[in-house]
Amino acid sequence: MRILTKLGVIGAAVAAVAAIFVPTASAFYVQYHESITRAALPADQVSPAALQQILVGPPPGGGAVGSDAFVGDEFRHLDNSLNPGDICARAGQAWGLFSPIIQNGSVLVNGALADGPGARSAFGALLHTQQDFYAHSNWVEIDLAIGQPDRLAPPIFPTCDPAAFPPELHTGYFNLDFGDHESPLSGCPPAGPPPPFVDCHSTLNKDGTSSPNYGVAAALATRASTDLYFMVRNWVASMNGEEAAVQLFQAPGDTALALPVSLPDYATVGK
Repeated sequence: MRILTKLGVIGAAVAAVAAIFVPTASAFYVQYHESITRAALPADQVSPAALQQILVGPPPGGGAVGSDAFVGDEFRHLDNSLNPGDICARAGQAWGLFSPIIQNGSVLVNGALADGPGARSAFGALLHTQQDFYAHSNWVEIDLAIGQPDRLAPPIFPTCDPAAFPPELHTGYFNLDFGDHESPLSGCPPAGPPPPFVDCHSTLNKDGTSSPNYGVAAALATRASTDLYFMVRNWVASMNGEEAAVQLFQAPGDTALALPVSLPDYATVGK
């Protein structure tokens, strides 16, 4: 789906993302990326201030919602993947870009994180990619076909092994050059996906509650996001110490961002 959203002003970091927000590819509408992220992260461990930066933070991460501002980054959304190898290659790109930002931003300098907002928004970007795995790929369809709708996929972060996935796993074709009057941002050629693609992004998406498989995809994405949180938190603690991990997800001193934040006004076009 492509999304236009008007973000509330929640500080300079968020304003930077809002300034470049454009229609993007996202299998979950942005409100579902938000709700999945909120449900996945432990409320007793992640402060409201940290959560807002995880949702929408400064580039290049952009956060779990703000990642939709980066329409050209296939690795954020895992689109156009013909097989598990393609999916793992894109996941590797995401980890390669965002993990150093998390690592370096969570270093303690004079008792504070070197770049807390950047590290949080980079973590949010990883959450977006993890969530899009379930919304963009046919993993849910494979699970349903074998009668195991609760089966989580193998991890895609920090490493991704193509051999651990079914060989028929793929995501949908998407190209902004294609669309029509009804759905100008569908990304699908009128005749369907070009060979060797099996599905278009627009037909494979579990894009919201109107999709019959949305509930399964959202439930799996939530569990996978929780797993990713604990993995990243433990990883940061092992590198930079427990205090760094606490500050990363508590955002001490960022009281301005602890104010109620509105991410409404979702206007969907096309998909």
